[in-house]
Amino acid sequence: MSHPDTIMSPTVSRAPKGCNRPVMTHLTETERQRLESIAELEMRSLSATSRLLMIKGIEQYDAETEQAARS
Repeated sequence: MSHPDTIMSPTVSRAPKGCNRPVMTHLTETERQRLESIAELEMRSLSATSRLLMIKGIEQYDAETEQAARS
């Protein structure tokens, strides 16, 4: 066995540092197609696009909740 065969290559994670809590979700065919379209447009993976949209959605939710609390 040669030396390079005994050394493991480091694994590369595409997720941002600290992102180690996966979430599984179910989508309709239409939602999946829309997600794929956005991912292609943004040149991102489906996972990265899903995370981006979830973060934006949480920010919007927080803003709406804060606004409703003030009313």
